[in-house]
Amino acid sequence: MSQPADPRRANIFNRPLPPGYRDEMRALIAERPADPPRQTGSTLLFQLGGLRLALPTRVASAVAPILHIARIPHRSGTVLLGLAAFRGDILPCCSLARLLDLQHAQTGTARTLILEESPGRRWAVPIDGVLGIRIVDTDSDSQASTEPAPLAAHWFRGSFHDDGGAFHLLDHDVLFRQITLATA
Repeated sequence: MSQPADPRRANIFNRPLPPGYRDEMRALIAERPADPPRQTGSTLLFQLGGLRLALPTRVASAVAPILHIARIPHRSGTVLLGLAAFRGDILPCCSLARLLDLQHAQTGTARTLILEESPGRRWAVPIDGVLGIRIVDTDSDSQASTEPAPLAAHWFRGSFHDDGGAFHLLDHDVLFRQITLATA
């Protein structure tokens, strides 16, 4: 035979609220949630033709001198320039100027920027020069600049001013998606 249920346990949801409970809950619900912490990170500033661009250093993993870009037959005139050696690895080398459709950008290809899309997936990109590394607020709402974007807005996460002028922060997700499409 089953024992009768304890009346105190059976009415757990029907018991009266402790004094002050409703006021305390009302105050908690009415409180404005804390603002999320601003995200800052180091950003690589670089020059590509007349453009001053920036990428987070977690994406722009290295800068190296260009030794040689080995052309791939039947791929001339495309975004894919060829293959480049970097620290014992062979990486696909892509023209960022062609990808961004910069008609007037004549890059001197003085340096190669190594972009890391994900572990094990890297790209080499010729650039004209490195302008520095800065700590930049990566929150897109704070990237306010009166400088007009030199390219279509989908390429950028925002713009910011530095001592040297305006820099445009590239959207690395769009960049990698377009590199993959252009080199397929």
